[in-house]
Amino acid sequence: MSRTQSSPTQYELTELFKLGLPAVLAQISQMSLGVIDTMMAGQVNPEALAAIAVGTNILNPVIVFILGVFLALNPIVSHLNGRGDLQQIGVVFQHSLVLGILLALPSIYFLNNSLPLMESIEIQSDLTGIVHQYLQACSYGIIPLFMFFALRFCNEGLFSNRAIMVVSIIAIPFNILFNFWFIWGGLGIPAMGAVGVGYATSTVWFIMFVSLGIYTIKTPRYKHLAITDQLHRFNPRQIKEIFRLGLPMGIGVGMEIAMFAFIGLLIGRYEVTIVASHQIAINIASMAYMVPLGLSIAISARVGFYAGREDVESLKLAGKTGILTAIGLAIMSAMIIFFTSTFLAELYTDDIKVITLAASLLYLAAIFQLSDAIQVSISGALRGLKDTQIPMVISAIAYWLIGFPVGYYFAEYSQMGVRGYWMGIIAGLTAAAILLFFRYQQEIDKFQIKQAQQTAEDL
Repeated sequence: MSRTQSSPTQYELTELFKLGLPAVLAQISQMSLGVIDTMMAGQVNPEALAAIAVGTNILNPVIVFILGVFLALNPIVSHLNGRGDLQQIGVVFQHSLVLGILLALPSIYFLNNSLPLMESIEIQSDLTGIVHQYLQACSYGIIPLFMFFALRFCNEGLFSNRAIMVVSIIAIPFNILFNFWFIWGGLGIPAMGAVGVGYATSTVWFIMFVSLGIYTIKTPRYKHLAITDQLHRFNPRQIKEIFRLGLPMGIGVGMEIAMFAFIGLLIGRYEVTIVASHQIAINIASMAYMVPLGLSIAISARVGFYAGREDVESLKLAGKTGILTAIGLAIMSAMIIFFTSTFLAELYTDDIKVITLAASLLYLAAIFQLSDAIQVSISGALRGLKDTQIPMVISAIAYWLIGFPVGYYFAEYSQMGVRGYWMGIIAGLTAAAILLFFRYQQEIDKFQIKQAQQTAEDL
């Protein structure tokens, strides 16, 4: 479909879905790896499920912070692609892989020394040993995971979302296979329970990196980019540019996931059934979040491409189309979660107490679907504009000055328990959506003024 055969909005919606649908499916596939881990751990016993819950609440902030840093690669590459600066794209690919290795080293150290953290927040002593071993097992896959992130976001900046989707889908059967093997043992491997999930996870991360690496090297689409044809000289300024954009993104995204994770760790002080219920509900809510998150990746690439071309009207249309699409999908998601909450909880466990509490938490999850979709889609548009520092500040305000205090008050002082923390999540996401909306409008106005000034100077 060309611009001459359709309206600009129809064209942009078509292009958005060409990128967005594979990105959404890739996100869902990657998230399903965690869902599968949770489901299979739940079949062992509630303690294994609780251990995975605590472990992921320590692991996820590390992963998401680094993922946030690598999000900078999408707009960097898409801007270069829009300008036609193809030689520099190969430089970015190679430097991002080096950065992946460098960032993996402190992450591995942290995961192997997490016991003091668990002890400081008084995680149940019968869980800490299992959680520590689980995190150690996951640490073996950190280097390939971060290198996968590097390749993933460079590829997304070149609109190669389908390749990432295929790699992510391929990972699912491997995840099931290795989980089954390492959890229950066999063929010379001892039964490891929840710890086996960590070894399965590391193995799958390695498979994902190798698969996407093969695509990146072999695809004819990249022959002109000199990604592997020549070894580019290491340039600290290239790393600095990635950090300049990516570090605020990492901190901003990290603040959001850290709120969720810290809430999860505080809930880890409660009885096992409550911890398990929270883990099930947050797992389902996170799966729903993959739809607007995947769409935001496509929004970032589209907005970044037009920003590189300095095409203001197309840039505005790409952002508007993406945000409105995310809102529509969020309304559908909220309705599905609300009306199927008990059924969804039953997929994870047959414990009646856990199912009942998880279903009640999912009602709250349905409420924040809209604000979650708005904040993440606008964040994607702002990334495309390379606006990262103010969104970072907004994340700090929304999640740590509003969301967490509200949740802590309701949970600990109003005696609402786990439901109180979920009220805090609603407050934080709503605040982020409102503040980011005003920031996006401000950035669009600034971009228009800048373009008008440049046009006047040219005349």
